[in-house]
Amino acid sequence: MAVPGAELLCIAVGLFLYACAWRDARLVGRLRRTGVRTEGQVVANVVDHQSRNRNPTQTPVIRFHDHHGYKVEFTTAIQGVGLGLATGRTVDVMYLPGESQKARVWMRRHIVGPMAGLALGGTLFLGFGLVIAFS
Repeated sequence: MAVPGAELLCIAVGLFLYACAWRDARLVGRLRRTGVRTEGQVVANVVDHQSRNRNPTQTPVIRFHDHHGYKVEFTTAIQGVGLGLATGRTVDVMYLPGESQKARVWMRRHIVGPMAGLALGGTLFLGFGLVIAFS
């Protein structure tokens, strides 16, 4: 027997994840239209050893100079196994002129990855919610 309200919770979480994916898609669209392209350098890879598997997740830290000459450091929006970038590597970075912290590494996996992960998670939660509701 299902827990009362479980289907509503799953559907709500699924819709929330879809909204986050849509917000991320809008950010990428704004970056394509009005973003400033520059080069950044990978200064570190933050490794999460808390995960219990053999392959810890990696989050690259990128440093670049914005159009005002300020030094900006950010971590990529996606993290995972095999998503680390070699320290010292030069990468293309896109950022919004007024919001340099909303920067992205301009590589396909770092642009599409967060959006695709959120949409996949939203689909799973929505699917579980519908299965619970109709069973």
